[in-house]
Amino acid sequence: MADYEGMRWFKCDFQVQTPDDAAHWADQDTRLPEPRRPMVAPEPDANGQVGPAKPDERRLQEVARAYLRRCHEVGLELIGVTDHNFSQKTDPRDWFLTHLVEQNKSVARDLGKPPLHILPGFEVDIGYHVLCLFEPAKKASHVWRVNRLLCKLGLDEHERVRQGRLMPLRRNNVTVSLKELIELVQEEHKGIVISAHSDQNDGLLNDPRHIEDYKNKKLMALEVTANPPAQRVLDIVEGRDRAWTRQDCHPAYVMSSDAKSLRQDAQGQPAANSLGYRYTWLKMSGPSVEALRQAFLDPLSRIQLMGARPSDALVHPRITKVAVKGAKFLEDQEVCFSEGFNCVIGGRGSGKSSLLEYVRFAVGPDELAVKDDDDPALQRKRKQLRESLTPGSEVRVSFEVGNGVSDTLVYAPGKLAGQQRWLDGREVADLNTVLRQLQLQFFSQGELSRMTSGAQGQAQVLSLIDTASGAALLELNASESDLKARLQSLFQSTRDAARLQTELVEAKQEAVELERQLKAREAVQDDSQLNQLALEARRQLDRMKAADAPMTEAVDGVLKDLVGPLEALPANAVQWPNAQWFADTAAQVQKARADLAVAISKAMANYQQVMAACLGDEASRGTVEAIGAVQERFRVACVERGIREDDIARMQDLEEQRQAKLKLIEERQKRLAEVQSEADKFPQVLGELHGVWKAQFDARTATAAAIQAAVASQTLRLTTSYMSDESSFAGAWDRLAPADKRGKLARRWDDVGAELFRTWKNRADASVWETLEVARADQTLLDIVLFDGLHQPLFVHLDSDNVRALWEDVRIARVSDGIDVELLREDGTVAGSMSGALSEGQRNTVLLNLMLARGEGPIVIDQPEDELDSGFIYRTLVRDLRAAKNKRQLIVATHNANLPVNADAEQIYALEARDGRGKLRAQGGLDRKGVAEAVLDIMEGSEQAFKQRSEKYHF
Repeated sequence: MADYEGMRWFKCDFQVQTPDDAAHWADQDTRLPEPRRPMVAPEPDANGQVGPAKPDERRLQEVARAYLRRCHEVGLELIGVTDHNFSQKTDPRDWFLTHLVEQNKSVARDLGKPPLHILPGFEVDIGYHVLCLFEPAKKASHVWRVNRLLCKLGLDEHERVRQGRLMPLRRNNVTVSLKELIELVQEEHKGIVISAHSDQNDGLLNDPRHIEDYKNKKLMALEVTANPPAQRVLDIVEGRDRAWTRQDCHPAYVMSSDAKSLRQDAQGQPAANSLGYRYTWLKMSGPSVEALRQAFLDPLSRIQLMGARPSDALVHPRITKVAVKGAKFLEDQEVCFSEGFNCVIGGRGSGKSSLLEYVRFAVGPDELAVKDDDDPALQRKRKQLRESLTPGSEVRVSFEVGNGVSDTLVYAPGKLAGQQRWLDGREVADLNTVLRQLQLQFFSQGELSRMTSGAQGQAQVLSLIDTASGAALLELNASESDLKARLQSLFQSTRDAARLQTELVEAKQEAVELERQLKAREAVQDDSQLNQLALEARRQLDRMKAADAPMTEAVDGVLKDLVGPLEALPANAVQWPNAQWFADTAAQVQKARADLAVAISKAMANYQQVMAACLGDEASRGTVEAIGAVQERFRVACVERGIREDDIARMQDLEEQRQAKLKLIEERQKRLAEVQSEADKFPQVLGELHGVWKAQFDARTATAAAIQAAVASQTLRLTTSYMSDESSFAGAWDRLAPADKRGKLARRWDDVGAELFRTWKNRADASVWETLEVARADQTLLDIVLFDGLHQPLFVHLDSDNVRALWEDVRIARVSDGIDVELLREDGTVAGSMSGALSEGQRNTVLLNLMLARGEGPIVIDQPEDELDSGFIYRTLVRDLRAAKNKRQLIVATHNANLPVNADAEQIYALEARDGRGKLRAQGGLDRKGVAEAVLDIMEGSEQAFKQRSEKYHF
C-alpha cells in the first residue's frame, strides 16, 4: 500500500511510560543509570594523550533501541509517550524520549519496517489524570517544545517531583482546570487532551465532582481499561446517565497499555501494563493530532478497540487501483482506492465522471449495448468519452476478488475489436468469467432515474432481491428449469399417448377385418391355421437369429475402446508429487485393459460358437424344413379344393397382413404402456414445479426481510406477494390471444384475463393457469366465460394446433412475484411506496438503499445526489453508506459534501481543471490539510463562503 494515501487502520497506544520515569518503570534490565550519561574518558590518541571526559550515551541508546524493537514486535505503529510530568531532567540529552526519537529510523531500517510515529507528551494530575499529546516528533527539537509547554503550565523541571512524589499541575498556586489545559494544549499549541484511565480511582469518571469537566465538549476522548467498558461507564459515555449527560455529542473512548514494562508472559503475550497489553485501532491517512481529533469526533467510523486489524477481516471483491494514460482531457492518473468508501470530487470539466466511465469501458463489454429506451444524452456523453480515449490510450484496473488474489485488467481501445482487453501477466480462456467474480455494479449519471422510471422500479427491486438471495435461489432456478424441461417432454408424452391410442383402435379394427376375410375360406381352415402357426414360427426363428446383433455390436465397441491407449500423462507429470506412482499405475491400468480385451474376445468367440451350434443353418435345418412342409401341405390342400394359385397367394398375403397388424398392435400396446406411464407422471411433476415456485417465493421473502433489516437507516419496508405481478401475467396471457382480432373471444380477451387473475387471487390453486384448467371442467367458475358463451370458443382456441404448444409453454411459465417497497419517515410514517406516490428522487433513494444493503461487490456511482431526494441524503443515505462501507467497496463521484464528509470517506480523490485537462489536486482522508481545503473549495465554494452561509442559517 506504499502508493495508497487514503485512510487505513493504525495500531496505537496513546499512553506508554518509559524508563525515564524510574519511580514507575518495572523492568530492572532496562533501567537507566544515574547519572544518565556518565562521563567517560576517551581512548588515548596516537601520542598517548587523553582528552577531556565526555558524556557516554550508549546505555540510553541501547535501551531506546530495545524499547523501539519491542514496539515493532507487538505491531504498534503509533505511541504516545506520556511519562508522568514529562521528565525530572533538565538537559534534553538526558531525556529518554530524545533518544527514542533519534533511534527511531535506524531501528525501523534494521527491521525493514516503517518508523514508529512517536507523539511526545506527558501525563499530569489536575485532580484526576489527563494525557497531553502533540504532533509526531521527528527530531529532538520537537521534544523540547513539549517540555517548554509544561514549564509554561507551571511545572518547571525542578518542581515536578518533591520528596519522591509527583506534583499536581498548579499555576499560581491554583490547580490548572481542564478548561485552561484544553485552551493551552488544544487551541494554542495544537495538541490533544485525553482523560487517562478514566474508569479507575484516579480517573475522570470516578468522582461526581468532575461532572462539569466531563461535560466540556472540547474534551473529545477518554481512556478506559476494559473492553467492553463497565456498564456504568457505558451509561455515561453513551448518554444514558442523566447526571453525566452531554448535549449533542459524547466523547470517544480508547484503550492504552499505560505501559511500565517490556515484559511478556509465559505464552509470549504482553504482560499486564506492558507494551501492547492494551491498544486501539485508529483509522487515519497518517498519524497527526488532526487525525486523532477527527477520529475522536467520529469514533464509530474510525475507532476500534483491541483485536486484529479491522481491515484484515474484509475479503470482499474490490478495485485496488485504476491507472489512465493517454486520455485527451484527463492528465495521466493513478488512483489507489480504499476497500471502503471512496469519493472522487471536482468541478465541472475536472474529469471525475470521465475517470469512472473509463473504468466502466474497461470492465464492461467491448461495446455497451444501446437500448431503444436509453437516454440519447447519455449515449452522446458515452460516445464523447470513448472518443476522448486516443488510439494510444490505456486503462489499467487492478482488482482483488478475495483472499488477496489480484489481477490487472488492461483496456487498450486503440487495438482491434476482440483484442482490446486482457489480463496482465496471465492467459485466461474466458475473461468475462474472471471479471464477473468482481461483481461490479456501475451506475452512470442519471442511470438510477432511468432504472426506476415507469414500471421498471419494482422489476429492479425484484432483480436485486434475486441477486442477493444467492446460491439458494440459483439452485431453485436450476430445479425449475429441469422440471420445465421434463414437463415439456411429458406434454409430448401426453400427445403421443393420445396418438397411439387412436392408432391402436385403427389397427385392431383392421385386424378384425382381415380375420373375417380369412374365415371366408373355411374349407382349408385347419391347414390355414397350421400355416399361420408355421408363419409365426418362422418369424420367431428370424427374431432369435437377429436378437444378439445389438449386443454383439456393443461388445465390439467396448473392445475397440479397451484396445485403444489411455490418455497420456501431461508433460509436467514428472514434477507431480509421487510422480513415479502415477507412471507405474498408468502402465498397470493399460495392461489390465489389454488383458480384459483378450478375455472378452475369447468369451465372445465361445459365445458365437454356441450360438452357431444352436441357431446356425445346420442346427436349424430340421425346423426350417418342418415349417416348409406345413406351408407346402397348405398349398396342396388349396389346389385339391380348387382354390386358385393366386387365391392361395392372396390368402397367404392376408394372413401375413393380419400377422403384421397383430405385431403392430402388440408394439403399439407396449409403446402406449410406456408413454402412458410417462404421461401419468405429469400431475406429480407439475406439482413439484409448483412447489419450487413456492420455495422461490419463500427465499425471496426471507431475503427481502434480511435486506430490510440490513438497511442502516431503517427507512424501508418491503412486502412480497406470491406470483401477483399483473404485468407479468398480462405478458403471458397476451401470448395466447387469438391472431384474428375480429372475433368475440379476441375482443373480450383482456377482460377474460383480468377476471381469471382476480379469481385466482381468491382461490387456493397452485397457479393462475391451474385456475384456467379448473374452469375447463367448471363452466360456472368465470362469469364472463359463462354469460358471454365463451367457454367452448376459449378451450377450442387453446387446444387448437397452432395454440396448444403456446398454451403448454405458458402453463409452466411462472408469473413474477409481487414486490413493493415503502419509504418511511423518521417517525415511522409512510412517505410513499414504489407502486404508489413516490417522487423520482424518492424512488431512486429506495433503489440505492436496497443496493447498499446486500451484496459484496463494488458499487460505482456517478453523482447520485442529482437523482436523490435531498431531504433523504443526510438522514438516510449517509447512514446507509457508513454501514455499507464496512462490507463492500463504494466509489462515488459527487459534488455533495454530505457524502465524503458525513459518510466519512477513507479516500477522497480531488481533481481540478487546469490548462484544459483534469489534474490531481489532492488525495487522502479529510485529516490531510490539502484534502480538507480541496473539499471546502470544490464543494462549499471556499472556507469563507461556507462561513458566510453558516452565519445566515441561524445556527
